[in-house]
Amino acid sequence: MIDQHQRELLTRFLNGQCSADEEKEARVILDLPGAKEFLHHLMMSDAMQTEQDGNASDNTTFQNKATYLKHKVNERIAQAANRKQKNSWPLGNLMRYAAVFIGLVLLAGSIWFWKSENTTDGSELVQHAPDILPGGDKALLTLADGSVISLSDAQNGTIATQGGIRIEKDAEGNIRYLVDRKNQTSTLAMNTVATPNGGQYRITLPDGSQAWLNAASSLTYPVHFSKNERRVKMTGEVYFEIAKLKQTNGKDNVPFFVETDKQEIKVLGTQFNVNAYENEPFIQTTLVEGSVQVTASKTGKQVRLQPGQQAILNGQLRVETADIQQQLAWKNGDFIFREENLQQVLRQVARWYNIEIICPDHLGQLRLNGMISRSKPLSTVIDMIETTHKDKIKLALKERRLIVTD
Repeated sequence: MIDQHQRELLTRFLNGQCSADEEKEARVILDLPGAKEFLHHLMMSDAMQTEQDGNASDNTTFQNKATYLKHKVNERIAQAANRKQKNSWPLGNLMRYAAVFIGLVLLAGSIWFWKSENTTDGSELVQHAPDILPGGDKALLTLADGSVISLSDAQNGTIATQGGIRIEKDAEGNIRYLVDRKNQTSTLAMNTVATPNGGQYRITLPDGSQAWLNAASSLTYPVHFSKNERRVKMTGEVYFEIAKLKQTNGKDNVPFFVETDKQEIKVLGTQFNVNAYENEPFIQTTLVEGSVQVTASKTGKQVRLQPGQQAILNGQLRVETADIQQQLAWKNGDFIFREENLQQVLRQVARWYNIEIICPDHLGQLRLNGMISRSKPLSTVIDMIETTHKDKIKLALKERRLIVTD
């Protein structure tokens, strides 16, 4: 969720009170979890105030709200366009959010008008939250100079150059790094790709290795690796396919290291998944192919994995047999739950659908088995969870908050 500073900045952004630097920061904040909902709240509150000032009381009021919102957003877009800032957050996104907000206003107006025409007791309108669609390919790329690029909105082709490295987005949306040997500099420039809640992304690293980022994840890496080692840092969940790269002696492979805040993984060429979310009770490193060595940062303990095994780090580091299908379900477009407790399930759902979860501890311990596509709307996932535990739990969606009750 966004903090108080970010809320204040978005408020100034909507009111046209930002400096050029603040406006650039506000566009970056708009891709953070909860930012669009807060902006929506601001716009709706603003529109409601317009209604009160006008003393209107019929359905045309909601049409006026929609017109007002459109005017408000167009005004902000015109101001931003005049600034012509390089690498700014794409204005097209704001227009899409505005269209969604306006649609919600009109929908609310229609429901309100129908209610007022068919009731006489003045009872309060029951709110019906619209369904929530699944996440998609969304990510932000932060360059070494601090510039931020929305990868989901960037056009295909070259999106940036730095230190003799050209960054391109291909027709499939994949990001690739291409080296211009003549203009390449020796400066170690670091890039970071980060996905929000409700986002995922695939990137080809400068050495040809590939990484798939799950929702609410990040990967930091140099735009070109050194001759002796390749090293990246990650948060969240990332699946890697590491390219084999020979050292200058032509015999040994250049080792690849993946760092989290609690462990280091040494790789020589392999496929593996790392789940290192901060709100999960342990870190899971699951090996699909090849061989990796996992080292716990705090204790220094090391384990070497074979394909089909996973390292579990929760204070202690241990090795278990892995359920590969379940561990890679997210990358393959599915949710697969096998005897997972409801709290674990809901954390996955929350990240993918960008929602907040409220679940009592005693209900969170219920075990769940099931499989469903991540391309389904949230309502379908809710139905699946409720069906698994008939008469035991109820799930109610209020705005972007999913509440679990007995």
